[in-house]
Amino acid sequence: MSQEKRVELIKQLLEERQELTTKDIMSEFGVSQDTARRDIVLLDKRGEVKRTHGGILPLDFGNKVPNFQSRLAHFTRQKTQIALVAADYFQAHHVYFVDASTILLKTCQNLNLPMTVFTHSLDNCMALAEKSKITVKTLSGTLDHQNRFFYSNSAIEELNKVAFDTAFIAASGIDANGIYLLNQGDAEVVGTAVKRARKVILVAEHKKFINTSYYSICSPDKISMFITDKVLSENERSIFPKNTEIRIASSDTLN
Repeated sequence: MSQEKRVELIKQLLEERQELTTKDIMSEFGVSQDTARRDIVLLDKRGEVKRTHGGILPLDFGNKVPNFQSRLAHFTRQKTQIALVAADYFQAHHVYFVDASTILLKTCQNLNLPMTVFTHSLDNCMALAEKSKITVKTLSGTLDHQNRFFYSNSAIEELNKVAFDTAFIAASGIDANGIYLLNQGDAEVVGTAVKRARKVILVAEHKKFINTSYYSICSPDKISMFITDKVLSENERSIFPKNTEIRIASSDTLN
């Protein structure tokens, strides 16, 4: 395969995954490390990608956030792996809060135990409506059409009356100061659920450590477990307390 054809395919793959490492390119295209690096250098020189340590990102990464349906259309294998690992941490007869995210929608689709689930996500409700064993509690409010969640002051009041066994949350950004979402109303709902939970499980792809989000859900010390798709660097691990369990979802999850 010529370099020109390969770099076009790399750009297509990058659009789908929103992040590629040198190893990803080597694996996907069966090329050496030197060849993968030359492709990255070429794309960077042309101004077609944003080069990072060990990989590439789209030029507009962090500058725009696709709506829910767009994110769902580009659902990746890594997200599926994270979602299935998260599903293993639901237990019968417990009470849960489940955040609005594409990963946690996939998790909801794989639940079928007698339990109670509170959620402000339209899509989670639709998925759980198919599960007769699950009691679904929908929070009241006005629907955010782009991101498909409900928000109101009444929803906050409803959450403050519940003690959750576990809150499952997602994030659009992670840094040493906190776990973030881009929408203020969404962050207020999820942040309230975190305060009312005995345990908090965060699900997010590794790329969310590049934080361009604005509204804090909670500080990292509130996270009991973090389920992600790549091993954390030493600096990334230090963001969380030592007692935060880190689970890396692998391809074995799908087998």
